[in-house]
Amino acid sequence: MNWQGEFEAAMKSFGFIEPEPVEYRFHYDEFGHIIMCSTQNHPKDTEYVVVNKEQYDNYYKYAVDTQTKKLKVVVASDPGVSVQLKRSDQGYCVVKNHAGIILEKHEEYKSVEYYDTNS
Repeated sequence: MNWQGEFEAAMKSFGFIEPEPVEYRFHYDEFGHIIMCSTQNHPKDTEYVVVNKEQYDNYYKYAVDTQTKKLKVVVASDPGVSVQLKRSDQGYCVVKNHAGIILEKHEEYKSVEYYDTNS
């Protein structure tokens, strides 16, 4: 028997190896904040809830209700500072046609424009 035959015989002797099922878990603290996500080698000494793949991929959107041990969606009611800007002759100095590139006071650029708050 050649090496290929021996290899095939050895592989058949193993039988069918079924992959281990994946269980998606969110581990959380006493406040319901998600402190870790796992799919294998799960720690034994933490509180957790089992979730689906989509929830697992978007873990940052969730917290856990510690009373019911169910997920709750955490919605940011205040997304941060929001200021509308308009073109101006004063205010924030930016690279022309690239308003997202704000220039510091010590920086120079050959083509600039200005934006100021829309009040």
